[in-house]
Amino acid sequence: MRWFRSNRYFGARLALIAVALQLVLTFGHVHLAPLMAADQELSSAAAGSGGSAPSDRNRGGSADLDCPVCALLHLSAATTPAVAPVLPPPIPAAFVTLTPHDSSTLIGAATISPQARAPPA
Repeated sequence: MRWFRSNRYFGARLALIAVALQLVLTFGHVHLAPLMAADQELSSAAAGSGGSAPSDRNRGGSADLDCPVCALLHLSAATTPAVAPVLPPPIPAAFVTLTPHDSSTLIGAATISPQARAPPA
């Protein structure tokens, strides 16, 4: 147990680095294949071959159809939060108000003070 306590800062730093790496890899990934394919099509059109048909992958308009990270991000962006349930109105309740008693009956009890004992000398 002492080893875990002495190395907890190292474990915390390692966990923070792992979370940061996961966020960078998830949200910072780039699809270079469509850019390279578009560059090749432009270079082939400039060369004069001109008869090449675009691939099925780029025909749909989205090049990242088979990327699970992009699919998950698009799926989470399309979700809507759940609607809160409709609650019935509160039931009316009778409130009890407390009134103090007449203070003349308590005056005699308030004047009696207990005899305190001193510590032994």
